[in-house]
Amino acid sequence: MTRLRTLWLAPHRPLFLAAGSWALIALIWWQWGAALGLSAPELGTWGLWHGHEMLFGLGSAAVGGYFLTAAQGWRGSDPLSGRPLMALVALWCLARVALVVAGLRPEAPLGLIQPAALAYFLVLAGLLGREAVLARRWSKLGFGAGILAYGLAETLYLRAALTETLPDAATMVRVGWMFFAIKISIIGGRMVPAFTLNWLRQAGITVPDPAPRPVLGWAALGLLWTALGLTFAGEETVSALCLIGAGIAQALRLAGWRGWAGRGNLLLLLLHATFGWLALGLGLVGLARLGLLPVAEMDALHALTMGAMSGMILSLAARAAAPRDGGPLRARPTMALAFALVWSAALVRLGAPLIGAFDGVAVAAGLWCAGWISFLAGYLPTVTGPLARPVFSGPRASAPQVVQIRMPQ
Repeated sequence: MTRLRTLWLAPHRPLFLAAGSWALIALIWWQWGAALGLSAPELGTWGLWHGHEMLFGLGSAAVGGYFLTAAQGWRGSDPLSGRPLMALVALWCLARVALVVAGLRPEAPLGLIQPAALAYFLVLAGLLGREAVLARRWSKLGFGAGILAYGLAETLYLRAALTETLPDAATMVRVGWMFFAIKISIIGGRMVPAFTLNWLRQAGITVPDPAPRPVLGWAALGLLWTALGLTFAGEETVSALCLIGAGIAQALRLAGWRGWAGRGNLLLLLLHATFGWLALGLGLVGLARLGLLPVAEMDALHALTMGAMSGMILSLAARAAAPRDGGPLRARPTMALAFALVWSAALVRLGAPLIGAFDGVAVAAGLWCAGWISFLAGYLPTVTGPLARPVFSGPRASAPQVVQIRMPQ
C-alpha cells in the first residue's frame, strides 16, 4: 500500500504512466482486437477511434503530466497529489470508458459522452489557471487557454465522428495534430538549446554556444498558426506551403543548436532527434498534401505522431525517470530501447504504403507495442520510489554562465 501511495505524490507519475499504458493498450485493441475476440470501440470508424485515442488519450495524459509539473515552479508550490490527483486521473479514465461505450452502444446519447470527454480538459485548465493567478504570472494563463482549445478540438472531433460527418472528423484529425506540432515547437524550442548549452559547459566542450534563433522560432510558429487556420478552413495548397516552410524553419533552428557536440549525453541527443522528427514531419505532411509524395497525407502524418509527439513524450518521461546520483542525467537502457523501437515503428509505418512483401502496418504496430513495453519496464520502478522533481527545463541558451537546471519560472 505504501508503494501504491507514492504513485500519487506528483502528477507526472500517474499521468505519464497512463499515457504509456494507453499507447500500448489502445494500439493492441485497434490492430488485433478483432482477432482477440474484443468488441470494436468504433467512433465512426476504427481509424477515427485510433486517431482520437492517440491524440486525445495518450496525448492528453502526457500534456497534463508535463504542464502540472511545470506549474509547480510558478510560485514554488507543492505538486498536485493525493485525492485531487486521483480525481483528475479518474476523469481521464472516464473519458476513455465513455468512448468505448459510444462504440459498443451506438444509442448512447452524444450529450452524455461529450461532457465525460471534456471534463478532464476543463479541470486541467482550471488547475493551471489557478496556479497562474495565485502566482500572479498572468502570461501563464495562456497554458490554461491552450488546454481549453485542446478540449474544444476534441469536442468538435467527437461531434463530427458520432454524428457521422466524417469529412469534418478527418479535418479535426489534421487540426488536432497541429496542436502538438505547435506545443513541441514551443517546448522543444526552449528545452533543446538550453539543455545543450548546460551540457556543453558542464562537459567543458569548447564549441560555439547553441543559437536560440528567436526570429526563426517566431517564423516557424507564425507559419504553423497560419497552416492551422487554413487547414481548419479547408484550404489545401497554401496550408501545405506553410507546413513545408515551418519544417524548413524548424530544421534551420535545429542545425544551430550544436546537437552532435552533445552526443555524449544520450538524453540530450534523443531530444535533438525528437525535434528533427518535427521538422521532417511538417515537411512530409506538406508535400503529401500537395500530392508530391507517393503516400497519402494520413500516412505521412505518422512522422509527426509516432516520431515527434511520441519522441517528446518519451523524452519528458525519460528525464523524469533518469537516475539521480549527482551527475548528469542518464537515460535508462530500457528508455533508450523504447526510443529505438518506437522510431523504428515510425519508419516502417511511413514506408508501409510502399511495401508489398509484408504487412508494414502490422510490423509497425508490433514495434510500437514493444517500444512502449520497454518504456513501462523502465518507468514503472520510478513511480514507487522516492520523489525527485523532474528536470524539464534548463538555463536559457543566451545565459553567460552555467546555471543549475530547474523547472520553468
